[in-house]
Amino acid sequence: MSKELRRTPIWKLNKFIEDHILPDSTFLTEVKADIEVISAFLQERCFQGAAHPVRVSRVMMGGSYDEHTALKGRSEANMVVFFSNLTSFEDQLKWRGEFLEEIQKHLCQLQQERQFKVKFEIQSSEQQDCRSLSFKLSSPELQQKMEFDVQPAYDVLYELRNYKHLERDAYNEFYARLIRECTTLNKEGEFSMCFIDLHEKFMRDRPPELWNAIRLVKHWYQLTALNQTD
Repeated sequence: MSKELRRTPIWKLNKFIEDHILPDSTFLTEVKADIEVISAFLQERCFQGAAHPVRVSRVMMGGSYDEHTALKGRSEANMVVFFSNLTSFEDQLKWRGEFLEEIQKHLCQLQQERQFKVKFEIQSSEQQDCRSLSFKLSSPELQQKMEFDVQPAYDVLYELRNYKHLERDAYNEFYARLIRECTTLNKEGEFSMCFIDLHEKFMRDRPPELWNAIRLVKHWYQLTALNQTD
């Protein structure tokens, strides 16, 4: 496949992408249906009836989740679980381990209770102080799978979503405060998933040519990684 890509002229790239890189549309439809079930389940179950003050406020998807940048064969996606009543990045760091345990507990329950459209597998991790947990949705018949990295997050953009009338200076001060907080914690880049809304909006507003360019880069990366393991 890598040789075929190298030999493909520019004017034939769209055909190459259509034949070799675009994901199966049936698989994407089934994955989206299952993700809706998983997201709703987490919102309904996490910490419900517990003394813990936080709850899941919403779930956002990112990475190669949808038709914009998903690949044929294997894709990687992000599931960001936003919790209410967090007031800082420091809160996210403090409670991350407990949030991950709660999410994993309910994913295991859901795995036993629900029949999914595609195969649902929770990935175990042996790492200490893990920042996320993972699960996989796959279809052996279609030779397609999508691996999800689940991360709990502080809903840092809540204020901006609910106060759209803020002046530009207020926006600037808001982001300056966030940068100061990350710098103080010495955790620059640690909280990128908190801004997944901005990333997904940017991608939705881009032309298909950019989506295909990203697909090509991801495809090439996968081929390179595969060649290094051979």
